[in-house]
Amino acid sequence: MNEHRPQRPAVTGLASMTFQSSDPAKALAYYRDVHGWEDHYLRTDAQGNLTNAFVKVNARQWVELRPETAPQTDRLIQFAFEVADAEAMRLYLADRGWKVPASVSMSLLGNLGFLVNDPDGHLVEFIQLSPKGWPSRTRGEPAGLKPLSTTLMHLGFSVYSLDASLKFYRDLLECREFWRGSSDEKTLAWVQMKLPEDENYIELMLYDQPPTLEWLGVLNHFGLEVFSMSETMEEASRRMGPRPYPREVGYSIGKCRHRLANVYDPDGTRAEFMERKTFDGSVTPSSPLPAPH
Repeated sequence: MNEHRPQRPAVTGLASMTFQSSDPAKALAYYRDVHGWEDHYLRTDAQGNLTNAFVKVNARQWVELRPETAPQTDRLIQFAFEVADAEAMRLYLADRGWKVPASVSMSLLGNLGFLVNDPDGHLVEFIQLSPKGWPSRTRGEPAGLKPLSTTLMHLGFSVYSLDASLKFYRDLLECREFWRGSSDEKTLAWVQMKLPEDENYIELMLYDQPPTLEWLGVLNHFGLEVFSMSETMEEASRRMGPRPYPREVGYSIGKCRHRLANVYDPDGTRAEFMERKTFDGSVTPSSPLPAPH
């Protein structure tokens, strides 16, 4: 009977995004000097070479960098959700027919978790944070003196088939769709879905033709909550100064009616600053247009 089947544990938050970097030292300097994230947890191999760099956003969220293994390819490696019980999530997904590993494991950060592939082949990690693991053990310690943001508000990633993705994120994880948008008024470009037990959300970034490396840097991104876009961009511009970055900083009112601005790391990975409320209090209706596929 259904009550004896494993049930989905709570998905309590967005945990992290991991990218490969052509120059981790340069990328770490960008996250420190522009974003103001100064708490970096570094791991090295036996020869002293950097293998992982974890950049704290808050005591539950972070950005990870790894030295690139495949130049001129997609920068995204994986992204992660925080769950109340990693083993319960593994059993739940296995029971519903999703391929999972034989057991959960302890991560480099001291947290329990496991990896699966989503319908687009993205590596998705489910993490159960430990009080003694990183970054939980740094609770009460700021990520920096003046960070521009301390909240990963959303994670966005490339999606080819909306229907296939919905079977995983809506039907299995029970994320709740709340908005669809279009960039060309012909087909959908974005589908936003809140986590079942959290106000933050994922953004399915739909595409038709295979994206270029530059466009993947736009699609695969993270959104950062800010409370005053004008103040944030004034400070971000001051911090960036005349130093060259891959793309120009852009500020606009999005199709969703939120004030937003984009900045890019040295490899062209996008971070999107966004105010949580719309600029005028009204809500743009969800688009009825079809998905590209």
